[in-house]
Amino acid sequence: MGARLVELVLGGSREPWARVGLPFSSDDVCDVVSLALRIDSGREPGLQSWTWSGIDVGDIDGIPTDCAEPRVSSRVQAEDFTLDVIGVDHVVVMTCDLMRTSEAFALTTGAALKRIRDVNATTQQAFHRVGDVVIELVSTPKVPNGPARLWGFVLTVADLDSVADYLGPDVLSPPKPAVQEGRRIATFR
Repeated sequence: MGARLVELVLGGSREPWARVGLPFSSDDVCDVVSLALRIDSGREPGLQSWTWSGIDVGDIDGIPTDCAEPRVSSRVQAEDFTLDVIGVDHVVVMTCDLMRTSEAFALTTGAALKRIRDVNATTQQAFHRVGDVVIELVSTPKVPNGPARLWGFVLTVADLDSVADYLGPDVLSPPKPAVQEGRRIATFR
């Protein structure tokens, strides 16, 4: 079947995530389509590690990597507002060496480099597709030397405008055109 991203581990509290419409079960897991988000409250806030099926490694270019089979989805209903996620668009990885990280990722997952995009004179993006998720590698001089690190992820929702209206501009930036033609994006603050 090949490699498949099955989980992202988030440090900190689940409360901010629940406030934006991502409900977590009693075992601190939120299933979003084919991917589980898991809270590890003993770790610093932010994206900490990922879990893959179909591979057997301890890290990918320094990113802590666990291996497990996909779990059976157990959706939890939010008390007030549900984000209504219809897909996981991409996961962002920051790296000081775009080709090093791209080669390590391709070697580990079997997902070939699809393309490289020059954002500006100093920033580049590289893209790998694994199943229905894109892994976006970003390299800029602001990234310190060392291993790659997980930075963020993008969820696709059924109705971005209703999410923006419900959460307000203090929580979610106003939707704007994305790089991909015909798509829009907003960022959680």
